[in-house]
Amino acid sequence: MSDVAPTTQPEKQVSWRPTSGYVYYVFWVMFGINFLNYLDRYVMTGAANQVAKELHFDLSGIGYITSAFLIVYTLCALPMGIWADRARRKDVVATSVALWSLATATTALATNFWTLFLSRMVLGVGEAGYYPAGTALLSDYFNRARRSRIMSWWNCAQLFGILGGYGLGGTLAGLYMGGWRLAFLLTSVPGLVLAFLMWRVREPRRNQADEEASEIEHAPASDLTTEHVVVVPRQVLAQFRSLLRIPTLVVLILMQIFAYFVLVVNTVFLPVYLQQKDTFALTPSLAGLYSGGVIVLAGIVGMVLGGYMADVLNRRHAGARVLVCGIGFLLSAPSFALSVTTRSLPIFTVFFALTTLLLTIYTGPCTAATQDVVPSTLRASAVSLTMLVAHMLGDAFAPSIVGVLATSFDPTHGGHFAAGRAGLDLSHALLITCTPALIIAALIGLLGARWMASDVRAAELADRRARAMMKSS
Repeated sequence: MSDVAPTTQPEKQVSWRPTSGYVYYVFWVMFGINFLNYLDRYVMTGAANQVAKELHFDLSGIGYITSAFLIVYTLCALPMGIWADRARRKDVVATSVALWSLATATTALATNFWTLFLSRMVLGVGEAGYYPAGTALLSDYFNRARRSRIMSWWNCAQLFGILGGYGLGGTLAGLYMGGWRLAFLLTSVPGLVLAFLMWRVREPRRNQADEEASEIEHAPASDLTTEHVVVVPRQVLAQFRSLLRIPTLVVLILMQIFAYFVLVVNTVFLPVYLQQKDTFALTPSLAGLYSGGVIVLAGIVGMVLGGYMADVLNRRHAGARVLVCGIGFLLSAPSFALSVTTRSLPIFTVFFALTTLLLTIYTGPCTAATQDVVPSTLRASAVSLTMLVAHMLGDAFAPSIVGVLATSFDPTHGGHFAAGRAGLDLSHALLITCTPALIIAALIGLLGARWMASDVRAAELADRRARAMMKSS
């Protein structure tokens, strides 16, 4: 009996090769879904200041609600990733999108802290299945040579989603009491349309793009006998043990633990921070649009720059994708520290934009590297394992930690936030947690790039062996 994981039905579609136009059609459907993924998530963030006051909870409550979503999202990602490696990825994506869209609509019915808390937990279930399956699906439409660039452009949708969520949530929440409820209803409907389009997409076979690019299915049998081949086991626990034996994947997980902490707490608390009277006293709508605008403009530059840098440098240095991530984190640490300690809006804008650019450099290279170093039959599982560990140890509890920490810096224990003067408290909490996290993420990336060349070769050989076994069976 073979110990290689069984293939799924799409492997039989050997004769079908998507046209360039169809490949990019799939990309844009996935781009739209990624946009809605973050739009639905950050509508709550944009409206949080008003929602908290209407439903009577404080900064720590905002943190708890965000953590509730992230914990469920993280725990559900693992079984969803396992499912995606054994089923049609496009069906997993379509189901997930439909589920989270319905959960977003029910959020509009929340009447107190606990009903809001529960609705955001359900949202986490729907969103958990999308990213592992979607990443693996795109990796079978776009090969290794351009994977960093494609992943970077795809992840740009996140930034537009954050902008839309901040802007829509903040604007409608600021118009009238309960206006945030309409924002949740408006963001739920497009998801059902995109779920249908995704369900109609054709499923590529596993590793199709890389095989068509390098024709590794024609590799001679002598290339398949090496001790460095990664065997893909049938058992779930054995699969995850085999993934954790890949040094580069462990490096990427560790690096993202600290990166996720920084990214999530800043996107959660930024609009609130900007509205405090002891910082910049922006209105809810202006804070949302300002936050989203800076994140989108600087983030797009960072994501695209990171993707192109990694693909170009990868031709000369096999570990470039991991190295680029480390450099971005290292440079962002002093820039972030300066942004949260200034009380000048122009200076804050310059350094916060620079920090966003440097932080988002990692997105495409990191996503592509995760796909490059694992066998194609375990790509969704690798993403879900990364999500489980990095989110659970990185950002699942991060908003709660920062929210509680900021409240503890307030001698009135909540009076500052109630009076709209919690900016200094948040500044201190962000400074002492995020700056060290960025430095640690940088060191992990800079020191861990050395293993990527051998791990990519191992993944390629595992795919060759699996293809040879399929042909001989």
